Amino acid sequence: MRNIFLLIIWLVPVVASADAARTDSVYRCIDEAIANASVYLSKREARIAGLKRQFDKSRGYAARYAAAFRIYREYKAFVNDSAIAWLGRAERMARSQGDMMSANHCTALRAFQCSTAGMYMESDELLASINTGELNREGRLAYYAARNHLYKELGFYTKIGRLKENYGRLERMYADSLAALADKNSDMYLQLMEIERYNSNDPAGALRYNDMRMKGVDRQSHEFSIIAYYRFLDYKRMNDTDNWTYWLAMSALGDIRNAVMDQGALWELANYLNTTGDMARSYKYINFAWNCAEKFGTRVRSNQISPVLTSIDSSYQTIMQKQKERLVIMVLVISLFAVSVLVLLIYVNKQRGKLKLTRDELSRKNRQLMKLNKEMQQVNENLDESNRQLTETDRQLHKAIGSLNESNRVKEKYIGLFLRQCSIYIDNMERMRKEVLTMLKNKQHTELMSKMKSHDFRDRQQQELFDIFDTTFIHLFPTFVDDFNKLLRPEERIHLDDTSRLNTDIRIFALIRLGIDDSSKIAEFLHYSVNTIYNYRARIKNGATCGRDEFEKKVKEIGVPQHTQTEGDSKSEAGTAQ
Repeated sequence: MRNIFLLIIWLVPVVASADAARTDSVYRCIDEAIANASVYLSKREARIAGLKRQFDKSRGYAARYAAAFRIYREYKAFVNDSAIAWLGRAERMARSQGDMMSANHCTALRAFQCSTAGMYMESDELLASINTGELNREGRLAYYAARNHLYKELGFYTKIGRLKENYGRLERMYADSLAALADKNSDMYLQLMEIERYNSNDPAGALRYNDMRMKGVDRQSHEFSIIAYYRFLDYKRMNDTDNWTYWLAMSALGDIRNAVMDQGALWELANYLNTTGDMARSYKYINFAWNCAEKFGTRVRSNQISPVLTSIDSSYQTIMQKQKERLVIMVLVISLFAVSVLVLLIYVNKQRGKLKLTRDELSRKNRQLMKLNKEMQQVNENLDESNRQLTETDRQLHKAIGSLNESNRVKEKYIGLFLRQCSIYIDNMERMRKEVLTMLKNKQHTELMSKMKSHDFRDRQQQELFDIFDTTFIHLFPTFVDDFNKLLRPEERIHLDDTSRLNTDIRIFALIRLGIDDSSKIAEFLHYSVNTIYNYRARIKNGATCGRDEFEKKVKEIGVPQHTQTEGDSKSEAGTAQ
């Protein structure tokens, strides 16, 4: 019994060491795959080019539809906009042939791609446009999958408890519909069962379904990367660090080798490596994941990666600063060593009693010391320059973060405003429809014609829109009018009679502050001609205290948080350089 116990004690560190070595081996494979990423990318682009040539050569609806669908599959996890475009092309071909089953199938797939990219309104509109009675089994599976994915995404990102609960209920409802319709031996069904066990806090049960999925998948395929990612989630729920890090790395490796741009594993792995102190890999992985997200074209993935990238970059800069400090210490040690050698030489020469040779040697050493001092001075100057560059980088990073937070806040406010205003317009249109229907029933044609010729309704709606816009903008930027007037000469400043309402001059530059600087778009919103908007802008800029070209740039910076370096930081940097 004692021998068995000793054997177990000996085997535990051996197994742990083997697991760590296995994961490190995958890390090295990932490093190599990133170095050869252009090769994998070229292979995928070559496949797409070949499929496009096949599409151009295809004749007949069935062949062209199949070719377009294959191109969409290649773009699905590669370039989102292109995937949506080719699905749209296949859908139009199907509709032109009266093949509504295929057309609606393509619409459901487009909705899935839209929700993947964070375009939730577009996804919901596409799904609402589908006549579910014109869906075959494959199309119905795609429809349920798109609905399930949309509500999962909405539930994940909403901060409102009531909406999160409702989205969760809809997500589960469509997951149940998928499970009921899917083939019980298909990967889709097994994935649904794995997710169900995972959400029920049964990771061991989820892992059993994952084992079944692993049996029938090609380990070189993108599907293997997806299954490996779910396996990582199961092991992580079980707190099995060795296994979850291995499968997360395997998922990331598969994505890179298959030139998948919609990556979830690599940035998750970079975040983990950042916590373990492997900064070099973490920095390399997160930058590669960011470039992939930019190519795929989805703001959801970019928003997920952005905070991780910021954290890793901050840690990386800290390490670089420590390396610079160690370099300074090494230079000082070398200098002390050189001085010691000099003293030793002087001592030896004195012992020999050769005064003349001693003076010559001292003179030569002094020249060397002066040269070394100059080199040290140059090193210090280089360090000063590096510190200044780091300070500037830090300032720009904080400014960018501030601008991003401000932009997100404004977007959230105006998206809410847009949705509420759309609801009001729908109610107004419904009320007008009922009034018109009543007048038609009562044969009040003359009154109806008079009512339709009147512009009162349009003017009221327009004024209501302006009132809501003004109120919302003043709430977001309460000091905008004062800050705007500071950019103008005193005699050109604009004074509002009602501080809760904006006039046309201020409203034009409020739109510019929100990023709408195209005169034609401003004219559409305010119902003026483009020439009138141009004249307004020119007149205001003529009264600016700064240059005309710089004026609108300063307007866009109103309300943006500014990052300034404190005096203590400056002194600290100066002391480090010294």
